[in-house]
Amino acid sequence: MESGFRIDNIILLNVDFSRVNNVVFEGDIQNKLDIHTDVAVKDNQVIVGEEVSVIQTFQNVEQVKIRVKMVGMFTRVGESEINDLDAFGRVNGAAIIFPFIREVITNTSIKAGLPAIIIPPVNFTKNPEPAKPEE
Repeated sequence: MESGFRIDNIILLNVDFSRVNNVVFEGDIQNKLDIHTDVAVKDNQVIVGEEVSVIQTFQNVEQVKIRVKMVGMFTRVGESEINDLDAFGRVNGAAIIFPFIREVITNTSIKAGLPAIIIPPVNFTKNPEPAKPEE
């Protein structure tokens, strides 16, 4: 008998890319990486939306910006040791989707004539709780 989670689908929703004509590749380059994850749970299904943005600046000028959003759909099958489906989405689901997003970012940068932008792996277990709104 099968148990655990099944990946039903992982789809690309959006890619937003921009760059300046003359991107600076050396010097005081600043890189900013943001990751945002949303989870929706219904019965035994978990839908995880993950958005990753990379912004490279030089002397306060945005040189390169890439934003990628993907959605993964997962179904709990049989008896799983993981009972908290929201936590599954924030940790496991996000970790499953992340390499696909990394690949889109790397390929987009190469196709744009830039050096490959390679995002390092991320440990999603460090942020299993949903983000709380700022007050």
